[in-house]
Amino acid sequence: MTSTSTSTTTPTPQNPTSTIIIDASRVPAAPGTPAAPGGPGGSSAAARSRAAAPHARLRFSGVLRSERIKLASLRSIRLTIIVTILSGLALSGLIALMWSLEVANEGSPMFGTGAAAMQSYLLFSATFAAPFLALVFGVLGVFAISSEYSSGMILSTLVAVPKRTPVYLAKGVVLAATAASAALVIVIGGLVLAVVFLPESAAQLGSTVVISGVLGTVAYLTLIALFAYGVAALLRSTAGGIAVVAGAIFVLPIVAQVLSMTGWEWVPVVSAYLPVELGGRLSQGLGDAAVQASVSGPGFWPALVALVVWAAAATLPAAALFKRRDAR
Repeated sequence: MTSTSTSTTTPTPQNPTSTIIIDASRVPAAPGTPAAPGGPGGSSAAARSRAAAPHARLRFSGVLRSERIKLASLRSIRLTIIVTILSGLALSGLIALMWSLEVANEGSPMFGTGAAAMQSYLLFSATFAAPFLALVFGVLGVFAISSEYSSGMILSTLVAVPKRTPVYLAKGVVLAATAASAALVIVIGGLVLAVVFLPESAAQLGSTVVISGVLGTVAYLTLIALFAYGVAALLRSTAGGIAVVAGAIFVLPIVAQVLSMTGWEWVPVVSAYLPVELGGRLSQGLGDAAVQASVSGPGFWPALVALVVWAAAATLPAAALFKRRDAR
């Protein structure tokens, strides 16, 4: 851009009119600086600035960091996580208080006796809230992406990161880490409360059944959040996403129970692969072979694979549409 300044003095007989013209586009270059092709002997400050500026490289770690900051800055996300953790711990403490005396005194018809009773007591206390909190984790997954569409921030996000796939992946990774952390706090807190009310159960904390049940519950709640994330990305609507997730978690089991009255053989098979049933199977952990054989429906690992399929069925089509369709 050319900047010109003109200074004129008042003419007098002793001082004739003089004009000084200053052209900023003709600033001499600094010693050792090559002349720009736009003018002889110099270059504009903007051109020199652009030439000296390093080329910024957009990294996935930077996108991941920005998505973490955005997710943590949402008040709805923070409130959802706090309510989820407090509700889960309250339910776990209530269950531990109710069953601790019965298990300690004469055993329980539901839990049995001995080490198996202690293991069942720990898992039941720690994972009892998971079926109820699955919807809350689904809401968390919906908010992770639908909030940007409702506020219009998705446009700014895609301007800052033109390649959409890293944005979608970063959102999913941050959501999975957040959901897994919250679920782990709830389940471990439930175990601590169970041990507080029944100290004898602490000897079974390191058993395979308890550890696998804890990790299975964390995986269940995390995959539910990712499933909801994919649904919300497909619909781009908060209300629509929550409605679909609530239907998959609570309505489909009711429909399956109604259909089971017809006596159709395929109904129990299909209902065993609904998200809530799969989550209940994961919360039971890995028992011995006899216990695994006595359990109807899929085992621990098939249930985990089925839940991964549920999450992938929503997130993969959503990733393709997120990359191709208009952001508005």
